Amino acid sequence: MEKIGLFPLNIVVFPESSVPLHIFEPRYKQLINVALDEHKDFGINLVDSSRLYQTGCTVEVSEVTRRYPDGRLDVIVTGKSRYTLRSLREGEELYYVGIVDYFADEEDDLLDRELRAGCIALYNELIEIVYPGAAEEYVLDVSTNLTASFVIAQKAGLDILRKQELLEIRSENRRLEILQDYMERLLPDLREKRRLQDVIMSDGYIPNHNKK
Repeated sequence: MEKIGLFPLNIVVFPESSVPLHIFEPRYKQLINVALDEHKDFGINLVDSSRLYQTGCTVEVSEVTRRYPDGRLDVIVTGKSRYTLRSLREGEELYYVGIVDYFADEEDDLLDRELRAGCIALYNELIEIVYPGAAEEYVLDVSTNLTASFVIAQKAGLDILRKQELLEIRSENRRLEILQDYMERLLPDLREKRRLQDVIMSDGYIPNHNKK
């Protein structure tokens, strides 16, 4: 078990993924400054109107993008390790402190490389449709050493509870299966919207594919 600072938020952060944060509350300004000064990681747990979820992810501050005169900060944090929150404790800090147990994927989970490659292909198609001007920044190479499911889950437009579900799963294959099903359901509509957009932008006409 380990004691870490906690930042409950209405977001899910995955290992190896980066997200921007705007820091304005005094307790979290203190947390970020401690993380920077002492080179400490802290944890992010999903919180909503009903509960604080027990599975979270540690992050490190990888970049401070802006400091404001009133002490607010814009930072980029990068996910590192998943954990289970065992308890919350109060101390001298303004921010929350938690006792956590770290966990990883099951060791007997043999990666299905065909499934992985298929998911990466679907994800890259999704990215090219959604981010046409910046696709190269987000596409994923099949040779990457990153955990594909985490990268895809962070960027693929999943709802927050599905992200939390994926964070808790201890099998890369199972996460990829869920993501594959999600993208296979989503992409047909996106392809059709892109086709219509291309037609409109070219000032052309919409062909009647049903005409015989």
